Amino acid sequence: MSWLRSVVGMVVVMMSAAAGLPAGATSDEVRNTPLVRVDKVVAAGNFTKVYDPSVGETEQWYYNDHTLVQDQKTGTWHVYAITHAEPANPLDEKSFGHATAPTPNGPWTKQPPALVADPAAGESHIWAPYVLYEAGTYYMYYAAGTPDHTAYRMHLATSTDLVHWTRNAANPLFTDGFDGRDPMVRRVGDQWVMYYTANSTPAGGNHIVAYRTSTDLRHWSDRRTAFQHPATGTFGGPTESPFVVQRGSDWYLFVCCDGGYEVTKVYKSKDPLKFSVDQVAGTIAAHAAEVVQDGADWWVTGAGWGKGGLYIAPLDFDRVQVTMGRIVSTQYYRATIETQPRTALTRLEVDPSGQGRYRPALDSSSRSTAPYLAVGNFGATDTAGPTERVESRRDRLMLSGITFNDEPVTADWSFAFGLRTFDMSLRWNVNGQTTAVVWEVALNVDSALADLGDPGGFGRGGDVAGLPSWSMATGPGLSVVTAYKAGSAWSADNHWYDPPNGAVAWQPLWQPGGRPLPPGAYPGGIYRFGFSPTERDVAFAEQLADGLG
Repeated sequence: MSWLRSVVGMVVVMMSAAAGLPAGATSDEVRNTPLVRVDKVVAAGNFTKVYDPSVGETEQWYYNDHTLVQDQKTGTWHVYAITHAEPANPLDEKSFGHATAPTPNGPWTKQPPALVADPAAGESHIWAPYVLYEAGTYYMYYAAGTPDHTAYRMHLATSTDLVHWTRNAANPLFTDGFDGRDPMVRRVGDQWVMYYTANSTPAGGNHIVAYRTSTDLRHWSDRRTAFQHPATGTFGGPTESPFVVQRGSDWYLFVCCDGGYEVTKVYKSKDPLKFSVDQVAGTIAAHAAEVVQDGADWWVTGAGWGKGGLYIAPLDFDRVQVTMGRIVSTQYYRATIETQPRTALTRLEVDPSGQGRYRPALDSSSRSTAPYLAVGNFGATDTAGPTERVESRRDRLMLSGITFNDEPVTADWSFAFGLRTFDMSLRWNVNGQTTAVVWEVALNVDSALADLGDPGGFGRGGDVAGLPSWSMATGPGLSVVTAYKAGSAWSADNHWYDPPNGAVAWQPLWQPGGRPLPPGAYPGGIYRFGFSPTERDVAFAEQLADGLG
C-alpha cells in the first residue's frame, strides 16, 4: 500500500496549500487548488438486475421496499416486496410480491402474493416487509397505512413455511408517525431491536430512525431515537429504509434517500443504538437498500419506482475511495467542486466583507449543488456521477461527460470565477433513448439557509411555474443569490423549493407523467452566484440578474 501512503501525503500537502494564500499570491486574485482525499468507505460494486416482477403481467410492475430471507430447512431464498403496476402509486400498494431462488443472485421464480392488505385489519395499504427467523417461526413486520399519517400501524404476520402467513391477533403492535414505517429487526445483546423511520413528532419535525426493544418479538417498548437527521418535513425523507448490520465491533446504519431517490448513506458507529450525521462511512447508489450475507459473501440490494425489479451488487466494507476535484477561492468565497467519484459543488463558504472569514452558504444537506435527472418519476432518480474530462485554469473549470447512472445522458458543466461572483453554464447531451420518460431535468442548488424567495416573494415552498430571473436563500446577515439568464435553457418549465433543506431545483424540464427526451444537445441554463451581507437583499439580487442579462 505504498501508493496509498504517497497519495495521503499528497493530500496533506494540497490541503495545507488550500488553507492559506499560495506563495506569491495576492489577496485580489482567484486561487485554484487541486483536491485529493483518500478514504476507506462502504461501497457497492456494479448492480445487476436479477428479478423482474412484470413476468406474467400485461404491464410493467415495480418492486420497492423489500426483504430477503433464507429458508432454514431447504436453503431456498425468498424475497418479499412492495409491488404495484407502474406508474408509482404508494397509497394503492396493497400486496407483497413474492419470489424464490437458490441464491440471492437468482434465478428468481415468481410466486403468488404473500400478503394482501385487509381493510378489516386496519390496512388501507401495506408497506415495507421485513422477515426474520426465530425458533421455528418466521416473523414478518410491515407498516399498515391508514388515512391518519400521524398514526401508522406496525403489524406482524407469522409463518412456519414462508408461504402461508397469519396476522397477529394483537395488531397493531404500536402506532407512530409521520408515516412510521420501514421496519427492520435484529438481535442486539439480550434483546431484539426494531429500527424504523418516523419523525421527531408524529405531525412532522426532524426525520429520524426510531427504535423499540422487545424480548419476545411481539411486545415492544416505548420509542427511542437511534439517528436524527437535520432535515425536517413529512412523507419521504433521508431516514427511509433503515438497515443495521454488525461487523466485528463496528455497527453500520444504511438509510435512504439522502441526496436523491437512489442514494443510500451508510453511517458507522460503535453503538448500535446511536448514530450521527458526522459518522458517514459511504454512499451507495440504490433505493431501499437491504444487506444480505450469504456465507462469507456480503451483498446489497436495491429496487424502486421505475426500476423494473430487484437489483443486487457485491458489498465492500473497506474500499479505498479517492475523491478528486478543485477548491477555488478568493477572499470573498471558497468553493469545493468534486469530480470523482461524483460531480457536485459540495460546499460554498462566503465572506461578503472580503476578509476570508468564511461562513457556509451552500452545503450538501440535500442533493448538493449539482445537475440531476428524474426518469420514470419525480425526484433525483439519477444523480451526477464522475466527470470524464476536467479542464482547469486559474479562473476557469470545464467538466465534460458527467454521467447519470445507466441513462444514455451526460452533462457538460462549466465555471467562470470572478473575484466576488462566479458563473455556471450547463449543457445536457442525450445520446439515446432513456430507460423511461423523463419527469425532470434539473440543476439543484443546495443552500445552508431555509428562507427561500424569488421576485414573486419569500417563504417559498413547493412548485412554482417558470424560471425566474433570480432565486435567493437568505437568513440573518446573508443572502445567497442564484441569477438566471433568461432564455439560456431550452425550456423553462418550473422551479421547486424545498425549505427544510434550503434547496431550490431549477427545472427546464418538469412534466408530471414525464415526456420523451429525444437525442440531441440541450442548453441547461447560464447562472450567476453572488452573495450579500444583508438579509432578503432584493436590490442586490436584481443587480446581479441585470448584470448577467
